[in-house]
Amino acid sequence: MEGSIMFYKKIFVFLFLIFSTSFAIANDTERHQVVDGMSIYLGVIPTQLIKDHADMHDGTTDKEHTYHILIAIFDNKSDKRIRNVKVKATAIPLGMKGETKNLEPMHGNLRSFGNYFKLSKTTPYTINIEIIHPENKLKSIAKFIFNRPRD
Repeated sequence: MEGSIMFYKKIFVFLFLIFSTSFAIANDTERHQVVDGMSIYLGVIPTQLIKDHADMHDGTTDKEHTYHILIAIFDNKSDKRIRNVKVKATAIPLGMKGETKNLEPMHGNLRSFGNYFKLSKTTPYTINIEIIHPENKLKSIAKFIFNRPRD
């Protein structure tokens, strides 16, 4: 019992760090959009800050210029978290081809979706989020701009 409480405390601290740090990294970019009745929140954090969580995804937190892209989705009317969707992200540097990955469900009750991306250019990135609703196959798209900080 005590171990599970500690696990949830660690998850809460981790998610808090992700969202609070992502706002500090690039306060000039939009981190929230409302699309098709959903509030979509974007978090982007350098993986050096989350090395203790290398067990997520493929465990690549030590690679240079690797960022964890995290999406939280809520129903805009009820404010309830949306969990039963499939999410993909594409990170596209200005004038180049992007990288697309499935965003995996995160651990714990606070269901978010995330994965690691290599963002090596110091140019603005367009981060396209594709949300697929399995029950009706509807696809929703959100586009964010992320300015990767200089080294």
